[in-house]
Amino acid sequence: MKVTRSHARTGRRRLGPRRRGVVSVLSMMFLILFGSLAAAMAVVSQGNLRTAAAHLHVSRAMSSAETGLAIAEGRLELAVTRFVIDRGRIDQTLGGQMWVGAIPADVDTVVRALPSGDVPTGIANAVAIIHDEDMNTVDIDGITAPIMGAAPIDVDLTLFAEDNWLYTPAVGLIEQDPDADPRGQAYQITYAPLANGTDIRIIVTGFDFDHMRGGVPLTRTISKDFRMAKRVEHSVISPNKIMIGKNVMIEGDLGSTFTDMAFNFGDPMLLRSDFRHLHPDLDQKLDALNANIARWDIDNDNRMRVGHPDEGQGAGLDLDGDGTADESALDVNGDGYIDEFDLFLAFYDTNKDGRVALSDALRAGTPGEFATAEFIDGSGRPVDDALALLIDSAKPDRNRNGVHGFVDTNGDGVWQPGDEPLQDVDPYSGLFADQVLGYRDGFIDGRDLYRKVDGTLAFRASRGDWESFQGPVEERLQGPIDPDDDPAMSFGVTEDDLPEMTTDRFTKAKDQIIVGTANGDPFLTQVAQNLGLGAPGDLVGYEELGGDPDAPQFYRLDPDADGDGRPDNWDTAYFEKTPFNSPNFTDWYYRPVFMNMTFKDAVLDPGLNALFINCTFVGITYVRTQTDNQHLNWELYGKMSYDSGSGRPQPDAPRVEVTDPAEYPDDVLPATALPPAQGFFIPANPFTQALDKADFLKNTRPVNFADLLDPIIIDGRHVTDTKLMSNNIRFHDCLFIGSIVSDTPLQYTPTRNKLQYTGATRFLREHPDPEKQADERYRPDSDDEELIDLSSMMLPGYSVDLGTFNSPPTQDVQLGGVIVAGVMDIRGNASIDGALLMTFKPKPGEAPLVDQFGVPVGNPAMFNTTLGYFGPDDGDSESLDPSTLPEAMAVDPLTGETRMQKIVGYDTNGDGLADVGHDETPPDGAVPVPFYGYGRVHLRFNPDMTLPDGIMLPVQLQLMRGSYQEGRP
Repeated sequence: MKVTRSHARTGRRRLGPRRRGVVSVLSMMFLILFGSLAAAMAVVSQGNLRTAAAHLHVSRAMSSAETGLAIAEGRLELAVTRFVIDRGRIDQTLGGQMWVGAIPADVDTVVRALPSGDVPTGIANAVAIIHDEDMNTVDIDGITAPIMGAAPIDVDLTLFAEDNWLYTPAVGLIEQDPDADPRGQAYQITYAPLANGTDIRIIVTGFDFDHMRGGVPLTRTISKDFRMAKRVEHSVISPNKIMIGKNVMIEGDLGSTFTDMAFNFGDPMLLRSDFRHLHPDLDQKLDALNANIARWDIDNDNRMRVGHPDEGQGAGLDLDGDGTADESALDVNGDGYIDEFDLFLAFYDTNKDGRVALSDALRAGTPGEFATAEFIDGSGRPVDDALALLIDSAKPDRNRNGVHGFVDTNGDGVWQPGDEPLQDVDPYSGLFADQVLGYRDGFIDGRDLYRKVDGTLAFRASRGDWESFQGPVEERLQGPIDPDDDPAMSFGVTEDDLPEMTTDRFTKAKDQIIVGTANGDPFLTQVAQNLGLGAPGDLVGYEELGGDPDAPQFYRLDPDADGDGRPDNWDTAYFEKTPFNSPNFTDWYYRPVFMNMTFKDAVLDPGLNALFINCTFVGITYVRTQTDNQHLNWELYGKMSYDSGSGRPQPDAPRVEVTDPAEYPDDVLPATALPPAQGFFIPANPFTQALDKADFLKNTRPVNFADLLDPIIIDGRHVTDTKLMSNNIRFHDCLFIGSIVSDTPLQYTPTRNKLQYTGATRFLREHPDPEKQADERYRPDSDDEELIDLSSMMLPGYSVDLGTFNSPPTQDVQLGGVIVAGVMDIRGNASIDGALLMTFKPKPGEAPLVDQFGVPVGNPAMFNTTLGYFGPDDGDSESLDPSTLPEAMAVDPLTGETRMQKIVGYDTNGDGLADVGHDETPPDGAVPVPFYGYGRVHLRFNPDMTLPDGIMLPVQLQLMRGSYQEGRP
């Protein structure tokens, strides 16, 4: 059989003819497939381009709206701050009235001009005036000028006000041609008042005219809510010198308007380190660090930024002063800065775990209970438990959820583990969230977020003037400052940003709070009720037998019927120095003593000058005084000195009675101030003791008689003892459940008008005894509670001392709201949730810094508002220097241990306070009083506190957090 060549090669047999065109079919299929894919890709690409273009236009419209929102916020803020009012709370009615310009006449108002010079009638009018200056406007919906109108028909009138909306013209972001259609981007702002009367919603629509559809531009709308509010901006504002001492932490801004820097101690403010006087070696390190801060710190926050090209050079510490760094300071707490707190942590962190374990007492019941104590001295005793407690318990709401603190069962302000549960507990894990973040965990570390001042410092004085008189600011202001994004220190600050506090600003505020005293029984009636007597008349000649030490007791003070300048029972009455327990006192006072009593809405009349021991004051306590006290010698009338012969105080200028009518100065005194209406007494030696013209007989007068001051005549009576017209009161171991308020003296007289709180004095919102909390005798009236929330203390023009130089550890002063005083000293343990506003501005040549002949005397820098301990070297003449105190065997008040320790003096009456100085010979039975330490003071600014009426401050704009939203209303 013949085999073809083809078959021989393939080994296959052809079964039929060859198929042709398959490749072409496949090719066409692929062409169709690829063509479809190409078409699809083209469509998708075109869609993407259109989407990208649309997104670009949306972004432009949104950016325009955001721009408009920022502009609107600034303009609304400018508008509201034009209005300075005395009303403390802006409610629904007043908010609406201020918006439309119908402020009632009973609201004292000062309207400041806008930058244009226009004086607006209302906030909406102010905003309209500002917008009316806009150029490059775009006509949308016929709005070519700011207009007030009704709300759109489709909005929720339960949320928005029905009318008084402010519509403003749209503004182009690029130049517009008035003869052509709009182009580019624009924004339009609407200010919509809300139905609550206090809030304004800013609604901004952004336009992109480069993307038109059906003749309509692409738009996006956003909005935010803002509230008209009245508040202070600083935790402390004072026209006198501010002194922030050791063991004091401030959360809030500080403002000083003091400018008399040429005087000795004339610094507007002092800040003292919390970590000095713990150990000499640590003091040496702090000295080296502060030298570097003075050289390298460029933003005045008393810290060195790690890695900063300039501040970073300050990490090396020159401990021996040879110009070479001996060791490096590290950022131990990891906050990006090197400051005093880092040196403290490194010094006491002996096991190098980044934290310092507190004493056994402060770790008990905490997560650090089983750690080994590190903040102790060589004898194993705590170095400074007050400082440790201050730092470990600062910023209690660590997770910022609004729940924090503990149930303070015994009302002492200190958490007792096991007895007082913490508040912020996780129901699933049982852990306390704030404690997990370091609150009262028994350690001091970076989680405690320590700052000396968590805020800013503002000064009316210029830095140049300050340093030219007092030296480098860095030496005066120590301790880390965290100003957030603001300047740490501002100098030459004006009235607009740092208002001057004066007594006049608080007249309405005082009157507003005093309303709560209207329903209280007369004070002497309440005293009689406490003692179980029938009427106040039963108190005349009352003899206290003592007996039960816990029962109410009254030790009377008789009037001065014989005119010798002393109470008639002076030989048995209680007396003390003022300021109490001060080595540099100014006067002596005989006092009535009230013990273990309860008062409600008490009115303390002028001349009471009492000592209250272990008394409870419920509601609003009103301290009366003679307000017209502008006589230059007011502080000298009735002044006493100690008589060693009798062992009791007697008048500096004893007076004798004159009965010869021919000698009566009837040309100086009215008939109502002369016999028979009133006895006439003059100093025994008027030529050396006279205080006014009435201190001389009519026929025996000096040649300069015309230059002497006129006498004090009040209600037709001749006043020779201003103690009877004023009120100097001491409260010892007392409990205040409410507020205390006073009359406002026209002149600052710190000896005559003074309130002192000593011992374990406490201010609380409710009685610490649960069994008494429901008893109306221990609860403020419901009508008074809102007034009490305004201020724990409204004492304009008064000198106020909280604690003494050596306050006992049991002291726990808790204050809230706006605290007002002329000058205030806070020592010992105190917590303030609010703001301190001081009113006394010392001026050379004005009382009390002037003598009766008009000659300036004294130093304005000696009148200061003090938080924490300061010694005499800092200008605080009421203190002692702990380094100079002697040592003796004394009882430790916390442990009960008798050991050798520094003492401040000797207790002679068992009240725990020194009655005899440490450098005096103690009488038999006197007990040494130890130096209790520096205490702790924590001031937290409360931005949400309600102000009382009468404080003239500008209205402010407050952003309502979480109110931002997109879309139309």
